[in-house]
Amino acid sequence: MGAPTVTTVFDPSAVHRLEADTQSEPFVRTLVGTYQRMLAPRVDRLVDAVLASDAEQALDAALSLKVSSIMTGATELAEIATFVVDDLRNNDLPSARSQALLLPGAALRARAALDVYFGPPDRESEPVAQESTDSIR
Repeated sequence: MGAPTVTTVFDPSAVHRLEADTQSEPFVRTLVGTYQRMLAPRVDRLVDAVLASDAEQALDAALSLKVSSIMTGATELAEIATFVVDDLRNNDLPSARSQALLLPGAALRARAALDVYFGPPDRESEPVAQESTDSIR
């Protein structure tokens, strides 16, 4: 696989779609906050698994990162995670490693973009299941 070609780090339309689907701006903000807090450990888990040649754990971590990144609009991370998933499914561990090593930098860019758009996550926030007519930007 080649290097990612995405130029967009964050696409807010993903969170707008999620808000429209859930009808709950507080839920979406909490979900994004959880994603922000879990991003570094999630990336570390994937990179560690790939470097340890643990394809099963790496695939699990890559799928988790891919799906959560798609939901929160972290497009660059979602694309790199997709490359890692494809490489692992094709038993191409060297390419998966190369792609995985791009993740820490992409995670920093995603975190910065999300922090600008949403603000830093609350430390104590829990998922909120309530209706809201408020909108995210």
